[in-house]
Amino acid sequence: MIGVYGGSFDPFTKGHADIVRRALTLLDELHIVIGVNIQKRPFMTPEQRLESIRTLYRSDPRVHVTVHDGILARYAQEIGAKVLIRGLRNASDFEVERPISEVNRLKFGVETLFLMADPELSLVSSSLVRELATFGESYDEYLPDEAAPNDIV
Repeated sequence: MIGVYGGSFDPFTKGHADIVRRALTLLDELHIVIGVNIQKRPFMTPEQRLESIRTLYRSDPRVHVTVHDGILARYAQEIGAKVLIRGLRNASDFEVERPISEVNRLKFGVETLFLMADPELSLVSSSLVRELATFGESYDEYLPDEAAPNDIV
């Protein structure tokens, strides 16, 4: 089965990597799709994120990484994916994701599989990393080793 894990991944954190690791125990193939969110000011360019994540998964042929600026469920349809993967850190994440998952199922025929964050990683977010970096604080502990970009802020 093919799955799609989409997000801004700005930057890709240990929490994201944990969701990928666990999704790969359930799927034959996973597409990590870097979305372009026009409402956010990017921390890293889409190309930097693409290269960083591709480097992290370069030895796993089941993982495909791409940038997409459209509707994620439509992308899933186009590649024959049956499921979208979403990581949830808390109930607030679920409240945001639930109606989106219903639209994706009803309009595009794509199911959503929610994976709860590992409790040790539930506080890790791209927003946290961006804020730490903005103020010159260390943040490497929240990024997978090879995904830590050298030229952030």
